[in-house]
Amino acid sequence: MVTKQETRMLNGGLTTEFSRFVFPSVFGMLAISSASVIDGIFIGNFVGATALASVILVMPLLAFAFGVLIMVSLGAAVVSGKYLGEGDINEASNMFSKAGILATLVMATIGALTLILPEQIVAALGAKGETIALSARYLWVIAWFFPAFAVAVLLSQFARVDGRPGISFLAMMSITVVNIAFDFIMVAWLDWGLTGAALATGLAYLTGALIPLVHFLGPRAKLAMIRPYGTWYVLVRSTFNGFSEFLNETSSGLVLLLFNWILITQVGTLGVASFAIVDYIIYFGILIFYGVAEGIVPLISVNFGGRKPDRILRFLILGVGFSTLIGAGLMALLLIWPEKLIGVFLRDAELEIQIFAVSIITIIWPVFIFSGANITISAYFTGMHRAIQSSTIAIVRSLILPVCLILLFWNWFGVMGAFYALPVAEGLTFILSVSLLYSTLPGKLMASTPPHTDGSAA
Repeated sequence: MVTKQETRMLNGGLTTEFSRFVFPSVFGMLAISSASVIDGIFIGNFVGATALASVILVMPLLAFAFGVLIMVSLGAAVVSGKYLGEGDINEASNMFSKAGILATLVMATIGALTLILPEQIVAALGAKGETIALSARYLWVIAWFFPAFAVAVLLSQFARVDGRPGISFLAMMSITVVNIAFDFIMVAWLDWGLTGAALATGLAYLTGALIPLVHFLGPRAKLAMIRPYGTWYVLVRSTFNGFSEFLNETSSGLVLLLFNWILITQVGTLGVASFAIVDYIIYFGILIFYGVAEGIVPLISVNFGGRKPDRILRFLILGVGFSTLIGAGLMALLLIWPEKLIGVFLRDAELEIQIFAVSIITIIWPVFIFSGANITISAYFTGMHRAIQSSTIAIVRSLILPVCLILLFWNWFGVMGAFYALPVAEGLTFILSVSLLYSTLPGKLMASTPPHTDGSAA
């Protein structure tokens, strides 16, 4: 039976439904992921540049953990959304339950390994000298909260599929508010340094997990945690469908790891601290694009189940257009006020750090021309259960091209030349995205996918 919420997603006004899902998703994505940005601001202003560099050194591991989590939760949410579009609530709840179990177990395992080997892990991530102890302490504290991360992200994804994007938005906003409050108390007031920053982030995610949990335990939720039944292979297939999002997260961590290694070996802690500021700025912008992308995924998946290719195409056009508009605004901010943006993270930045960071900004700003469209088109393929196309865009955009071009440009042009790899990679990926999209528009994909399948064919 198709519920009222699915009826709205299938038949409601295009801009109304787009706004109802995308805006909460954007703000929710900013909230759930901005914890690290907020930590960076407080750490840079109240602890110092070395501490800021120490935190950025552990970000690749956190990117990997979140990549696994998003792969499991988003992939399962897409399949669950298709079941809801077909009116099969029981199968949708079965996917919800299996994804919840797997995501929590995976994050608990990663957290346990981190608690046992914190110094070895940060050393492998490139920490040297005084940054080893600082990085290890931050990572050790935050690892205790990895299961809460799993619950917060998973329930946020499924709240949108459940037709309650407002619940997801409220939960994610609570993460931001609580994180800011505890950062102020523990870092700025009590002077607990990196320990306080890690505690603030962990407690914020714990809060963000409790809010949607109340919804799913209540009578208004269609999806419910049930005893899983049937084969778990369907979860493997759905996880593969979310593989592109895993690649986006983990590849960004690998690229960051590569930059950190180049900078700490050739420039030192100053270089890592400078890039940390720029990376936070880029990260904040990319999060908006991911928010748009994740907002349209449930709309696409439900309309896929409802066999409505025209609506899917219009939602895709709205997503790409909105992301492009946001990208133009972000480029303007980077070009007009680079020093002010840097000042947000370091009030009394050393002149060398500021000069180096501005130099990086003058190189990387074109990433926002194409990145929004690339991420949105990749999400479109995820919503249409076309994991191969989605993963191809993701791996080329966030791993193959950046890594190859970073190493190539670094060898040819030196340290600063390596940063040109980022905008060039986005531009080349855009060409690939458009070529894949041209031959796989919704009408063609719908014709090749019969009803009541998971649509995971290439």
